[in-house]
Amino acid sequence: MLENSTEIVNAMPDTEPGLDPSQPTWVVDWDGPHDQENPHNWSTKFKLLVSLVLVILPLIVNIGSSIMGGSLASLEKEFHIGSEVAILTTTTMFLMASPSLINGFVTGPLIFGPLSEKYGRRWPILSGVILFATFCIPVAVAEKYYTILISRFFSGAFGASSMAVTGGALTDMWNTAVSRGISLDCFVATAFVGPVIGPIVGNFITQSHLGWRWTMWITMIAAYSFSVVAWVILPETYAPTLLTAKAARLRIQTKNWALHSYADEEGETTFKTFAQVYLVRPWTLLATEPIMMLVTLYMSFLYGLLFLFFEGFPVSFVEQRGWKPQIGSLSFLSLFVGILLGLTGMVTWSLTIFVRQISSNPGKVVPELRLPPMMVGAVGLPIGLFWFAWTGNPSIHWSAEIVAPALVSASMFAIFISGLKYIVDVYLIYANSAISANTVVRSCFGAGFPLFANAMYHRLGFSWATSLLAFLAIAMAPVPVVLYLFGQRVRMWSRMAANKT
Repeated sequence: MLENSTEIVNAMPDTEPGLDPSQPTWVVDWDGPHDQENPHNWSTKFKLLVSLVLVILPLIVNIGSSIMGGSLASLEKEFHIGSEVAILTTTTMFLMASPSLINGFVTGPLIFGPLSEKYGRRWPILSGVILFATFCIPVAVAEKYYTILISRFFSGAFGASSMAVTGGALTDMWNTAVSRGISLDCFVATAFVGPVIGPIVGNFITQSHLGWRWTMWITMIAAYSFSVVAWVILPETYAPTLLTAKAARLRIQTKNWALHSYADEEGETTFKTFAQVYLVRPWTLLATEPIMMLVTLYMSFLYGLLFLFFEGFPVSFVEQRGWKPQIGSLSFLSLFVGILLGLTGMVTWSLTIFVRQISSNPGKVVPELRLPPMMVGAVGLPIGLFWFAWTGNPSIHWSAEIVAPALVSASMFAIFISGLKYIVDVYLIYANSAISANTVVRSCFGAGFPLFANAMYHRLGFSWATSLLAFLAIAMAPVPVVLYLFGQRVRMWSRMAANKT
């Protein structure tokens, strides 16, 4: 078709108004199934390197979400504020701007999600993380607490770029059900590992000669430094953006100005289209789809529980057992170990049982096959919470209590990642909208739970407060069983479930 060029383009009849119908329109595509420009065909080593960069960026942001948790006492003393205001200023505001209920991790996906689908993955991720680091500076030099409050909001909003875009960038490269699932396992692990590491790092920094302000200086340094690494290593992964660039290159090389990509045919996104896809559809899914309601409620409870622990652990290990704040923060390592165990279990399950399941259903995606690990986690979660609750007495050796959070976090991870994969498999082309709605609700839970944590633990006592959470976990446990038994039937009559198999 094109002289002196190895690029392959597909000719198709011109139906666009304003062009001469006698002239063909050339749509640029990949040069066959083995085109090395296609991210699916990149070498495994390069994919792993890019995936590592993509996973570390949200890890840094998630550490930043909770790193100031160990600074609450210092903030209360320096700015003469109460504990609830300190939590609101540091953690809640990173997730939510009250009273408008617009939060960093809510606003972020609504901004960076559309940007990544219009302009690619690379620039939204890099710009977001750089701005996240930049807004750490006003916090570090703040003389008024409201400066911290405002800066934490913007830091969270821009930091959300890594959470909103990374999942899509990983799926751009890993194109099989198993490899894609494992990459998402690793990505979601950062949403749990980051907030768990944050209090440990923050406590040691705050209790050292550096003081609480260095929690932000160190976060800024880490984010800026790794942004430079990502700038060098991270390529564009979004196929429509790559094909658009390829079409532009070919237009110059061949002087054929009719060459374009499929993305060029879509034209500019109107406000009406934007509102329908990114503002209306997520809430329509959440309001009308029983599957979305149940999975989102369960995942939101888990996210709230994770951030609730940031107040509960100090009550148990520092107040009740009398440990120093730095040593008490090391108890979060139990959660960290549990997340690693959960990740290992999910990867093992994907490489063994799930591989056999999809092999027995070639060409057919059955969403309910994602749910068995979720059912296991639903059983383990309340057991771990009751164990944690009633071994917290100082008369019981600390080793008996420290094991329980590992079971809790492993169960939480299995439930969370299984639920995420399930809604993606159910809604397919609407998956971004489903994830956006899910992110909004669970971020609200994560922002709100810490605000009542202090009162709950001190009025009910650590054991009964944690037991209350265990009873809520029992109430939620039937969700994966119900979906496993009746999910297919619900999908058949659902208006927005794209997968009816």
